[in-house]
Amino acid sequence: MTNHAKTEIPRKVLIDEVRRIANLLIKIPSMEEYDKHAEIGRAVTCAKKFGGWKNFLIAAGFDPSGSRITYTLDELRNEFKRIADMLGRTPTTEDFNKFSKVGNASTLANRFGNNKWANTCTALGYLPPKYSPPPKIGGWNKGINRVDVNLDNLKYLYEIEGLSIAAIAKKLGVSKNTIRRRIDLTTIEIKRHHYTQPRQTLPETLLYKELERQRIPFMRQQPIDGFYVVDALVPGAKIVIECDGDYWHRPNDNSIVKRDQKKTKYLQTRGYIVFRFWESEIKENATECVNKISDVWKKYKT
Repeated sequence: MTNHAKTEIPRKVLIDEVRRIANLLIKIPSMEEYDKHAEIGRAVTCAKKFGGWKNFLIAAGFDPSGSRITYTLDELRNEFKRIADMLGRTPTTEDFNKFSKVGNASTLANRFGNNKWANTCTALGYLPPKYSPPPKIGGWNKGINRVDVNLDNLKYLYEIEGLSIAAIAKKLGVSKNTIRRRIDLTTIEIKRHHYTQPRQTLPETLLYKELERQRIPFMRQQPIDGFYVVDALVPGAKIVIECDGDYWHRPNDNSIVKRDQKKTKYLQTRGYIVFRFWESEIKENATECVNKISDVWKKYKT
């Protein structure tokens, strides 16, 4: 037969364990509480070894009739000094609660400092810890910039690619307010857009009727990224249709040509297929214009 020797837990180990649990609970533990938090032994073992649970508590230095632990002033003072020496500075209340094996910061403050930690530190012969105010961040408070946004990249996205503030914020994974604040730090001029629903022109009316006749689903006067408004948008297929008036989009005006090219380029970079038809083209043969759109729409459906 194999003899299984019982492992005896030293009395001092059990005493240290009940003291640890008492410090954790900030009260003298019951047998149930000991079993709940103990890492060594069981309450019944302690009671048998010391001739009863009360005798065990007395051996650990507790008064079984008391509900809370009472530490002496010297115990609390020595614990404060131990933690200060360990940290190399005056501990804060958080430090003391984290590292203390005897009492907590509120007990110490009550016994030495009239419930004030700074008074406690002074009474124990230490300078009170210096508290740094939290950084001023967020919302209306623009004390610091928490998010790193490259200003050159921001300028390129806003001025060259023509992205809106909302689109840039989404692309960079930050808030719109963050982008607005960064723009304020640069020489970028904020674009002001005021959209009103324009009156439907004759070319647009002809175009819309033909789109409906050929059963191509579309939406009229749709804003894109809050930056541009297009005359018609075929959702899903991401087809954009623009009706260029012969006067308002005249090809002999370089500024207008550049403006239209910039809009087209932006829409293309966003994945849209752009169709531009002159007013005269639509008036002459709207069906032929929409047939070009229909070819792309049919490819998308298949």
